[in-house]
Amino acid sequence: MQQQNIELSKKRDLGEVVSDTFTFIKQNFKPLFKVVLTFCGLFMLATAAAYAMQQLKTFELQRELFNGAGAQSFSSPLDRFGIEYLLSMLFMMLSYTLMTLTVLSYMALYKQKGNVPPTTEEVWGYIKYYFLRVLGGTILLSILLILATAACIIPGVYVYPIFGLVFPIMIMENASFTYAFNRSFTIIKENWWLTFGTLFVMGLITYVGYMIFSIPTIIITVVNLFTHGTKTAASSAPLLIVISLIQQAGQILYVLPLIALGFCYYNLTEVKEGSGLIDRINQFGTHNPDSNLPAEEY
Repeated sequence: MQQQNIELSKKRDLGEVVSDTFTFIKQNFKPLFKVVLTFCGLFMLATAAAYAMQQLKTFELQRELFNGAGAQSFSSPLDRFGIEYLLSMLFMMLSYTLMTLTVLSYMALYKQKGNVPPTTEEVWGYIKYYFLRVLGGTILLSILLILATAACIIPGVYVYPIFGLVFPIMIMENASFTYAFNRSFTIIKENWWLTFGTLFVMGLITYVGYMIFSIPTIIITVVNLFTHGTKTAASSAPLLIVISLIQQAGQILYVLPLIALGFCYYNLTEVKEGSGLIDRINQFGTHNPDSNLPAEEY
């Protein structure tokens, strides 16, 4: 018997959010990662290229020091980082923004269509509509999170799950940044620990997975250090490119906490407002042949 497509608007505890995150990925693996790679793949490759150029520059500076060139190679921050560092940071931010927007848009459309995977064209429509809003929100929330953490670690930890809900609210409810920001404080009230615990567990799983991706890069880096210590950066370019590509491949794991965040939003709105129940009442007596759900009986 074919497994029924997962329902998003449902009350869930931490364990159910985590398990349903993996179930959702399993059920939507092909269409989900198709849209992620379609809209984020180019920026992930651009980030890898910029990071590889930065590493090549750093390697060349280290080689000069190793050969006794002196500390003048590190005379300014621009010598240490340069345009390569700025480009890698820019592409990384764009990649992060697009991945957040793509995954949450996919979930919003999935729910709107009655638990049916959306098409690439439908997700693209959401991306065009919300991109500048989410990009601006990413910059603002990053600044606020840095300030909160700098003031004291505890405020930074406290606002992290609250800030995380801003983007699901913005996309699921077609809301402005100000509305989404204020509403995130409202819906998380009395459920902060559940949301924080979910993000912590999924973040830990993502980190472990990313470390597995990093094992080949660590091996390559150590081998390169002992075999190319006095050679030119050009001789190490292929290895550094491979390292960059592997690290960017690991970024795909960020899909996990994003989907969990979407489930947190739907869980909180269901607990606070019964949104899923309201939707089912509104659809009472109707049947969507594409939803893979049984018809209502009345």
